[in-house]
Amino acid sequence: MKNYLLACFLFCTLLGLTACDYPGYPGSGVGVGVGAGYYNTLPRGYASPYYHHNNRYYYGGRYEPGRFNYNGNVYTGRYYHGGHYLYGGRHYGHHHH
Repeated sequence: MKNYLLACFLFCTLLGLTACDYPGYPGSGVGVGVGAGYYNTLPRGYASPYYHHNNRYYYGGRYEPGRFNYNGNVYTGRYYHGGHYLYGGRHYGHHHH
């Protein structure tokens, strides 16, 4: 798991994406100093907020509720992740099992 996180961190660093890190965003949940990323399958017991979009589970971004027009469609809510917005997914908040 550490290698995966390191790879994410290096990937973000290489691209120079300052948007990878979201200071003050509550509960990205995946360790130290690693900002946004995604899972193909959600880890067992994962409890932090995430955004489900195109069969990926994005974390560490910022969900923005509201009505947004995008490509001629109206969406309720969008997710800012890695320097761009995702539309049409579903946001899930904190889970308490």
